[in-house]
Amino acid sequence: MLSNWFYKFKIGRTITALHSLDDATLKDIGIHRSNIKSHAYEIFEKEKPVDDPMSELHDLYAKSTY
Repeated sequence: MLSNWFYKFKIGRTITALHSLDDATLKDIGIHRSNIKSHAYEIFEKEKPVDDPMSELHDLYAKSTY
């Protein structure tokens, strides 16, 4: 749970940082403004937390007991 939050936090900070750059700087590093979000996700692709199948099972169980 915390790793998922930290993963999303890092992506959000990266998107914010890239949006703060001007178009010339983005062009120099090879990023178009319309692709900032996809590049941010690509940067942290290997750090994406693995979904825990047990948490989904727990949620389904918790909903069924009501």
